[in-house]
Amino acid sequence: MGISLLTGRGERLNRNVLLSTTLLLGSALLPGATLQAADVVQKATAAVVKGHQKDARSQQKINALDEKTRAAYDEYRAIERQAELVEAYNRQLEKLVTAQQGELAELNRQITSLDQTEQAVLPMLSRMVEMLTRFVAADTPFLPDERDERITRLEQLLSRADVSLAEKYRQILEAYLIEVDYGRTLEAYQGELAIDGQSRQVTFLRLGRAALYYQTLDGRESALWQPAHAEQAGQWQLLANSEGPVLDKAIRIAWQQAVPELLTLPLPLPEVN
Repeated sequence: MGISLLTGRGERLNRNVLLSTTLLLGSALLPGATLQAADVVQKATAAVVKGHQKDARSQQKINALDEKTRAAYDEYRAIERQAELVEAYNRQLEKLVTAQQGELAELNRQITSLDQTEQAVLPMLSRMVEMLTRFVAADTPFLPDERDERITRLEQLLSRADVSLAEKYRQILEAYLIEVDYGRTLEAYQGELAIDGQSRQVTFLRLGRAALYYQTLDGRESALWQPAHAEQAGQWQLLANSEGPVLDKAIRIAWQQAVPELLTLPLPLPEVN
């Protein structure tokens, strides 16, 4: 007669347990074997329980190993990703360093070029200031203090290390433009003039660069500047008394105190080379 035995949990028993149970059942049919059969069953049951406990501990160890393996793998992946980020950053940093080295090389080239340019331009600026000085000295003597002061500032500017080359050039060019404007403007202003060894307050009238006049504040004396001719130095030429009122009206027109109109004034003699 065949007999199958299942545990309460539906688990299969190993071959030894089945064999022991079969022998036990066969022996149970014999007289006097009841106690021995019970002992065998108890031992078999204990062996099964012990085996299950051992399997459970083994499974716990396997689970623990799986968790450690998974944690180690996750840590490895995190380190790998970090290494990839560092490598990408290093590549970008290398590109940046290469670009900066190129910029430094270009800056050095520009600095060298600027040094060469400064060596060439500074003498030119010095000549420009020198030419302007000579021009003002030989020009009609209007606004002498203002023009001399401007030239003095330019001479001091050339020796300043805290002023850029471009700024020096700008201010020199501005001085030239001011001198150009003098040639196309009408201006009247008061100033001092040495007459017969005495300093007197007079009113000057400048017609561009074509003519320069003065008139005393009381209007009794008027004169025209005659530039140098041949060996004769420039000097003031007194005007006729009849020309005084005309000059006075021209001064008032320059000051916008009178309506502009056509006036007749004497002009200096043409310069003879």
